[in-house]
Amino acid sequence: MANLTGLLGTMLATGMAGRSHRGPSFAASPFGLGGGGSRGGFRQTAGLAALGYLAYKAYQDYQRNNPSQPQAQAGSGGQVLGGGQPSTQAPSTQAQARQGGDSLGDRLSRMLRPEQQAAPEAAVDDPKALLLIRAMVAAAAADGVIDADERQRIIGRAEDAGAGQEERRLLERELAAPQSIDTLVRDVRDPETAEQVFLASTLAIEADTPAERSYLQYLAARLNLDPQRAQELQGIA
Repeated sequence: MANLTGLLGTMLATGMAGRSHRGPSFAASPFGLGGGGSRGGFRQTAGLAALGYLAYKAYQDYQRNNPSQPQAQAGSGGQVLGGGQPSTQAPSTQAQARQGGDSLGDRLSRMLRPEQQAAPEAAVDDPKALLLIRAMVAAAAADGVIDADERQRIIGRAEDAGAGQEERRLLERELAAPQSIDTLVRDVRDPETAEQVFLASTLAIEADTPAERSYLQYLAARLNLDPQRAQELQGIA
């Protein structure tokens, strides 16, 4: 059975294999928590914290398995799971523990609903993880077809992070046939999921072309997101 939450975490943490600098920054310091605080004025929710936890866990797992690789500095957009550019090291979870402070993972898990805190990895179930993977792929395709080189890079980063054959086949299938916004929106049944879909989509692209900016604006409208909230979500990483 494919590990959908692990695959989603990797895609978030790499910014779709380097298509976006936001992914590495988000993984290293979700919501600005990597510096020990939180981003002022941003309304955090359990659903968004769940995505932060998956990205952070993917980041930590990769660093644990590849100790020679540089770590991403909080907010720098630095290297994580092979994405971005190398930067100076951020404090590790182990260093935080030695200093007597909570790890970033601990702080993120406390943002989840009480029933989710014992198993934060399960805060996003498989159907939702698949929806969010599809949302990221659709956003990446907003400015045209995802070409063969891009597909191979995205799949390669997932494999570097431990994806197996089932995850590879699923990702190949989704990359070959990105979902339409209409299809994505049909599976969004509550405001929390709407915010998760928009955040995941934002982390997949730079939004530096008219096509990508128009895509995110239209997606926000279809998800019935308040324009101010959509702007906040775009600015969290």
